[in-house]
Amino acid sequence: MSGRIGIERAAAFHREAIEQVAVAVELQDPALWAVPRQPGKWSPSEIAQHLVISYEPALAELDGGAGFALVLPWWKRTALRWTVLPRILGGRFPKGAPAPKEARPRGGAASPREAARALRENAARFELRLVEAHAAGPVRLTHAYFGKLTAPQILKLVAVHAMHHREQFPS
Repeated sequence: MSGRIGIERAAAFHREAIEQVAVAVELQDPALWAVPRQPGKWSPSEIAQHLVISYEPALAELDGGAGFALVLPWWKRTALRWTVLPRILGGRFPKGAPAPKEARPRGGAASPREAARALRENAARFELRLVEAHAAGPVRLTHAYFGKLTAPQILKLVAVHAMHHREQFPS
């Protein structure tokens, strides 16, 4: 999927990706839910919570509050928008990319079923709010490493991000 797409296609791509991830979350073994994949890595519970809470800063920004804090100077954000962002929007999320502070898990989700429910709810709420805002006029939301991105860019980035973590859930 190439970099420039409309809001409708981005929203459909986002919904499909989130549903695939939610199903993978639901299939997790509850006995291994809180066990990290490897020493020093997040557990399936923490990965799921990371995905759920990653919508919160953008939802806050859509409501007029603060979104993600910018963590890089303008020139590094610009360089990443030219080099890394096109690869992400093309479907390849970089392995080992650090999570912004606001999206780091604070504990973990209670159960696979609860995590999948919360992911679906936050994703749907975000998509609805973003599409509504986009219909009213151009929307640009803050990403911690890329700066301001358009609504289709944000939806696609979030979807590719979710699919990146989908690979981390044991099948």
